[in-house]
Amino acid sequence: MIKALLALLLFFALPQAFADALNICYHYRCSRHASFELSAEERDWLAARLSQADTAQNEREAVADAVQALYFIAARDMPIWQDKGGNFHDGPAEGRMDCVDHSSNVTTFLRYLDSQGWLKFHRAAPPEWRAPWILDLHYTGVLHDNVANQDWAVDTWFKDFGEPPVVVPLSVWMTGYEPPAVPEPVRQASNSKEGSTP
Repeated sequence: MIKALLALLLFFALPQAFADALNICYHYRCSRHASFELSAEERDWLAARLSQADTAQNEREAVADAVQALYFIAARDMPIWQDKGGNFHDGPAEGRMDCVDHSSNVTTFLRYLDSQGWLKFHRAAPPEWRAPWILDLHYTGVLHDNVANQDWAVDTWFKDFGEPPVVVPLSVWMTGYEPPAVPEPVRQASNSKEGSTP
């Protein structure tokens, strides 16, 4: 997995001819907007990745990979790579994002994938919000499963930049869901040679 991710990063770093452009926002509450371009090769990679999905579950996994890849591509042109999970670890980072930024960007990404005809089992839905404890307002991008008639939260806000999005049933997300924390020794092992996959 780590080797595949590194290969993807190197691929996206190469100079290429551009095919499509997308707009995203950052710096909390979408106070800054920027656009980035996708090369024909990046577009082909996204199309190929999504075409491999033969079930709704596989398509959600492919969508998570696509959202992660689109963020990496965007980070070539803007400082969003500085974003940390949640809202309290960013400090004054230029590329910080809150859940408003993340839900807006993920919705842009999902609509792009949908508009290309790459989604067979899902469609992009409008973003949703929750406030299970009144003051705990939070937004997410949403993917609708056409067959099961079920909505899925696609949430990139919880984790540091570069991590795949959390994809869970929206009904679960609405209850205040947060992904389990990774214990620090496990995090350190996963970043070391001993913990990396071959």
